[in-house]
Amino acid sequence: MVHALRRLGTLETVARAHDAAPGASVDARATIRVLCLGADRHEGTNPRATARAFVGVREAAWRAGVETVSVLCVGPNVKVDDGVDLNVAYDVRDRMSSSSLSSDVPSGAALRVEYRTGLYHDEAPPTLEEAPDVAFAFNAGVWGYDPSDWAPTIERVVIDERTPLVVTSYTLLEAESDEDAMRSSLSEFDDKVKWVWQAEMNPSQSTEVRDLGFDRSDYIDSEKDSSELKENSAWQCVAVRG
Repeated sequence: MVHALRRLGTLETVARAHDAAPGASVDARATIRVLCLGADRHEGTNPRATARAFVGVREAAWRAGVETVSVLCVGPNVKVDDGVDLNVAYDVRDRMSSSSLSSDVPSGAALRVEYRTGLYHDEAPPTLEEAPDVAFAFNAGVWGYDPSDWAPTIERVVIDERTPLVVTSYTLLEAESDEDAMRSSLSEFDDKVKWVWQAEMNPSQSTEVRDLGFDRSDYIDSEKDSSELKENSAWQCVAVRG
């Protein structure tokens, strides 16, 4: 995530916009809104776990002048632990990174997180004023779904909310298939969208090979794609022009 935020310049853009806002306090810091589409247990099932999952983003955000990382985890497979409610925002104020536990100086942004079960285009905030600054869909497998499943969410995020969408995949070939599927979903908006970067290998991919627990040949042609499956192995980013 941090690599994508740096490449997009999102943290610096959020910080500058906050500083330039009328009436902005000299002492106040900005908030970045991060949307996780198709979230699952990897993004955490409770606020503390999500805070750990986002520790790198929080540290980078603080260094850029951002005080709070506000995360919305949404998807049909969102699960939360007992005692954690859906549709409720939780604040985690431990701004200390693991490398600075002995210091009294905050080295990471605070975290605010909310979990919602469902599809984002059904669960999105009612107004665009709360639109995310960046959206991620990790290992989404967009290509493998009926176009009607992903198209409304992609349109809501990219077109309506004008939010850059980063989509990761297990292999480069899968990423290329995801790109084809998204281009099809956004075909009527060809003059409005651009690929900030097309499907390519992700320099910050996981080093662990993924054990799927099922026969991948049931879903893809192994002769065409024999690559090892790794979390976030490849990625791409689509956004509106201008």
